[in-house]
Amino acid sequence: MSDRPKELARFLRKEEGRRRLLLHSCCGPCSCYPFLVLGTHYDVTVSFSNSNIYPREEWERRLRALRRAIRGFSRHYGIKIRLLEPGYGHDSFMEELRPMADLPEGSARCLLCYRKRMEEARLIARQEGIPLWCTTLTSSRQKDSEAILRIARELDQEDPEGPAFLLSDWKRGGGLEEGERIASFLMLYRQHYCGCEYSLPKRK
Repeated sequence: MSDRPKELARFLRKEEGRRRLLLHSCCGPCSCYPFLVLGTHYDVTVSFSNSNIYPREEWERRLRALRRAIRGFSRHYGIKIRLLEPGYGHDSFMEELRPMADLPEGSARCLLCYRKRMEEARLIARQEGIPLWCTTLTSSRQKDSEAILRIARELDQEDPEGPAFLLSDWKRGGGLEEGERIASFLMLYRQHYCGCEYSLPKRK
């Protein structure tokens, strides 16, 4: 296994015993390296909070890939992961984003999309009584990890009594390459666009 991200490694060394953690997963491939690292230290619950994905068939395809990844980790790595499926609510999710339809990828629209999904996952962690949370969004080479981590810190600051974010930039320390290797080994579906309906036409 590749070296873990330095920030995460420092945190893990301080932990004693197995605590519960909720991981917001954007897709199966991006979850592979987080599963490998977190699954050896925590009792992991995964939330597939991604109503941004369009169309629904693509959302279902990515959810199936995530289920396949979870089965694969149980079978090949002995890591058991619990999955929560909040459901698909695309129309209501997009209400705040539609006024930003003309903005480019990587703009304020994307930051709001990240925040809404992370906020939903963090709320689920709170409802489930899970003390820690993090997200796979920093796994993607196309996403701004610093912006994602900043949003996570903001959410924790807004609700200091709620779950605490586990600092994790999954691209670092060889995580990107290790995750891609595992995804290939498990033969996971690899999407070709972020999931948003505004990015879909550009990828056709």
